[in-house]
Amino acid sequence: MQQVKAVIAHSKGAPVSLETINVPDPGPGEAVVKISACGVCHTDLHYREGGINDDFPFL
Repeated sequence: MQQVKAVIAHSKGAPVSLETINVPDPGPGEAVVKISACGVCHTDLHYREGGINDDFPFL
């Protein structure tokens, strides 16, 4: 198991938080991918506002 940083939305419209989470080791046919950078698109913001899904929290 490894620890990684994740941006988490805990509830609709609330500020997101940067947290350290545990990620299980990969199983057969899975891989670990190193992410060096990421972006935010409008769909991400729409999810955060609860416009697409209200299943919180989400990463």
